[in-house]
Amino acid sequence: MNDIILYGAFDRHNYGDLLFPLIMERVINDLHPNKKVLIAGLINSDLSKYGAKKTITIKRALKTSKHDATLILAGGDVVACDWQSAYGYLLPKSIFPAYERIACYYFPKLTQYLTSRLMGLTSDLPFNLSRNDVGESRKVIYNSVGATGVSNITNEQDVSALGELMNETNFVSVRDLFSQSQLERIGCNSSQLAPDSATVMSSYISIDELEQKSSYSTRKLIETYMNGYIVFQISQGHVKGKEEAFAKALSDTSRAFNLPIVFIAIGNAAGHNDAAGVHKVASLLTKGTTYSTYLDGNIFDLMNIIRNASCYCGSSLHGLITSMSFSVPRVALLPTLRKQINYMNTWDLPHMPKGVIPEDLSEAVCIAMATPSKDLKSLGRKLTDTYMNSFKSMSSSF
Repeated sequence: MNDIILYGAFDRHNYGDLLFPLIMERVINDLHPNKKVLIAGLINSDLSKYGAKKTITIKRALKTSKHDATLILAGGDVVACDWQSAYGYLLPKSIFPAYERIACYYFPKLTQYLTSRLMGLTSDLPFNLSRNDVGESRKVIYNSVGATGVSNITNEQDVSALGELMNETNFVSVRDLFSQSQLERIGCNSSQLAPDSATVMSSYISIDELEQKSSYSTRKLIETYMNGYIVFQISQGHVKGKEEAFAKALSDTSRAFNLPIVFIAIGNAAGHNDAAGVHKVASLLTKGTTYSTYLDGNIFDLMNIIRNASCYCGSSLHGLITSMSFSVPRVALLPTLRKQINYMNTWDLPHMPKGVIPEDLSEAVCIAMATPSKDLKSLGRKLTDTYMNSFKSMSSSF
């Protein structure tokens, strides 16, 4: 029987979601080696070819674990995430647009009901489970999660219900000040502030392991660009209409710093598709701009590519967190991406560029790369220590 269930959106191909169980399992095994850990998502999944942990369904995990096991929401923007979104990201990319436009738009309540029952649960929200699903004697913990979705909860009855549910938990930590303020708005005043759990990746994944688990093509890419390169990542949805502007900005930046561009795809799940956006931008680069692409989406390849970069520029929060963990200068793209801005406002060096538009990219890269190495490393150590202290406080609830 299992002592701890790690639960989250670990069953879709999105870099950050796949990191949480990988890192959390290692931290638990390190500090609580006698605890048995089970990893659960909404569905059974095997994304091990991307370096990820396999999942079983949360329904089965709850059924086969101890009556007093601890359920840990291991990370991600899970508070107030709705069924329509959680289920939609598991669909094939070809079906997802129609699902959003028709089922979610015209039949939201029916879609919520049917998807929750399809997953074998009765809770109104997929990652905020009621006692009817969890059981009366199990502990529930939220580990450095995001709660940006709470800002969309305005109906008085929904606010009251979610606030009551969050106040029944045994421990809540959130990863940014905005999330904390949103929980306070619904009456949950006990949340602690802690960096994202993926922050500690550089302490739990050695350079030797990264090298061993990186593909030959990734190691070759890093060797080819041993004098440095700029990593660029952006999702298809966020780059739409800005392809030419980003292509020009990247061409100018590459020329100004004499550094090639490495395009990466961090997400390939529905709603998180990077590859299409990357292809479009790359095709519009100024002639003569040196670049490479990595689109396979393996966790260890992505981590290694970002770790060796001169600068990371992207829309992915966990691309930014990876660069913070490995002391890499970084630029967060676009002012509309509040998760990234909220997180950096809470934890990053004040001058690190965020909300950057294409026209300001070159200047932003210059500012980020001018950051002293000692400041980058000092921040990484500070964030790791802060998270580990939070974990130790949280694990007293196990």
